Amino acid sequence: MDAVTKEKLKLAQRFKKENKIDEAEEIYREYWETSQEDFSEFDKTTFSWILYNKYIKNNEDIDEILETTELITELKKQEDQSKGIKYPCPYTLSVIKLLEYLNKNNDFEDVLIWAEMLNPNYLSAKASDFNGRKYPSPKEKYYSQVTKALLKLDEIDRCYEMSKEALELEELTEDIWFKWRLAKCANELGEYDEAIGYLKEIMARKPDWYIKAEIANSYYFNGDFDNALSYAIDAALTPAPSESKVNVYSLIADLVEDEYPEEALQHRYLEYSIRLNKEWNIEDRLTEKIKEAGLDTENTEYWKIEKELKPFWNSFKYKDQDLKYGIISSIFSHGKSGFIEGEDGKSYYFVKYDFKGRNEDFKEYTSVSFYIEERLDKKKGVMKPNAVNINTMD
Repeated sequence: MDAVTKEKLKLAQRFKKENKIDEAEEIYREYWETSQEDFSEFDKTTFSWILYNKYIKNNEDIDEILETTELITELKKQEDQSKGIKYPCPYTLSVIKLLEYLNKNNDFEDVLIWAEMLNPNYLSAKASDFNGRKYPSPKEKYYSQVTKALLKLDEIDRCYEMSKEALELEELTEDIWFKWRLAKCANELGEYDEAIGYLKEIMARKPDWYIKAEIANSYYFNGDFDNALSYAIDAALTPAPSESKVNVYSLIADLVEDEYPEEALQHRYLEYSIRLNKEWNIEDRLTEKIKEAGLDTENTEYWKIEKELKPFWNSFKYKDQDLKYGIISSIFSHGKSGFIEGEDGKSYYFVKYDFKGRNEDFKEYTSVSFYIEERLDKKKGVMKPNAVNINTMD
């Protein structure tokens, strides 16, 4: 190494210590292009951290992240942190961040290419702890990004195996999405009972409409049409944009076609109207059904059709329950939830979106009718009966 190069690299190190990041980066870039052999491991590490903090850590520009990660993987090798982390590894942090943004950008094949740059056996499986909250380990992040890409690419066997491996990590902070991918894979593999098992575990903690819809699909393909209909209707009634649930409406139509042909047609009309409103593709056979029924083929007001179908959904969802009665006994100060005192002497928690009456009637001592649904008490982590489908006693 000549004297000028030696002094310049020392200057870059001093600039870094003095937080003159741009000046340090300029020197490192210049000499990396011409004198890579003169870089010590310390220089490479310092330059890598400059690049990571400036162009990757809080950046959302996929091109800059990609270009910088390419440079960092030239500068450094992946460090073996499987036995514990004394110092973070800029190589590992950069590649994992790149995987995340490639997934966000739907570049799933590139995710798998870049995942090959990491040796998972070198990744730490220890979750980090900040202000009492656990954050996923590098190994969990790796499995999360790779299994997501594999599922998107329909690489079902690999996704299934890697998701299974992920569930065995020592410090797993979140298992829901791995179980979701296992359920999706199990459905593709025809293992419907296994899929239903994972999905019900998820639903106990995350009772979202799409979880219920996936359970409905699993039961449908497993030939259990009663349970399929029950979960499909539950999904239809769970709050979410109507257009998100277009396939749920189609499934319900298929399931009730024989016994309730008029309601089946209404569901097909709802699907048709949503697709027309959103300018989505409409299959010819669906259009023909709507025309044959003499329905308005220009109707885009799908919310009106949905409103007409809600009594039908409710009649199915609560068919095994007796309607309960009571009064709103208390409403919390934030106005989003409260308790109903039932005629049976029990107190039932409820949330405002389950109240179907007028806003002026949402107050204490209003007489109401309601049904019961088991929902997760997130604070206690247990299922509890909630008052739902609450109507005023006019």
